[in-house]
Amino acid sequence: MSFDGKVAIITGGARGIGEACAWAFLEQGVDVMLADINPERAETTAQRMSEKYPQRRVRVFQVNTKHQAECFSMADFAVRELGRIDILVNSAGITSQQPSLDVTEDDWNNLIGVNLSGVFFCAQAVGRAMSAGQHGGVIISISSIAAEAALPRRASYNAAKAAINSLTKTLAVEWASFGIRVNAVAPTWVATELTVAAVERGVVSLEKLTGAIPLGRLAEVEDVANAAVFLASDQASMITGQTLYVDGGFIAGAPDAAIR
Repeated sequence: MSFDGKVAIITGGARGIGEACAWAFLEQGVDVMLADINPERAETTAQRMSEKYPQRRVRVFQVNTKHQAECFSMADFAVRELGRIDILVNSAGITSQQPSLDVTEDDWNNLIGVNLSGVFFCAQAVGRAMSAGQHGGVIISISSIAAEAALPRRASYNAAKAAINSLTKTLAVEWASFGIRVNAVAPTWVATELTVAAVERGVVSLEKLTGAIPLGRLAEVEDVANAAVFLASDQASMITGQTLYVDGGFIAGAPDAAIR
């Protein structure tokens, strides 16, 4: 895979899946911009990246992706600082767990604003830059098994992730003429610091989570990042409008339902 001279924007790049994607692209020779709502955390992450890869350009931009104007400012900043945008990874997102009967208008609008509107606004902003006299580019959004599996107490989250899969198809078809490929990566439960902390507090049962995954383990952030790198590479040049499930077989079926 050749990524020499390419530039990637990673939203939610300060930690978790977004950070793992940034590290993976840096390893492939890509200059990266960490776009995150928390600039202090992003600066700390960027410092570590610059120390390990001093030959790479690493930039930070503060953005709340649910605001369209901020997403356009993000894309403009990337072009000014790094000259171009070749790859966008839409990783910024939030989650919540509450009974559907208790979800307020603000609860709904906030989660949909970040997890769905933010994905579209960032793709729109970067898509304009990619289509303006450039050779094209790749947009990858982080979806979830929740796009297909009805996880209880997560109505807005499930709806947003399902919509991302549909949006991925729409943008892929609409922007193919610009040479822009659009795909999504949908992981199962991932061993992020938030998931690990929830398991340690006893809020989440690791046994139940892994029991629902045929491969018998949580995904690592690197599993998701590796899928994103592949989809951004020329090896995936004929792949667009697809959602790649990095789920250990979860969507295919839970192992305890198999005939023994």
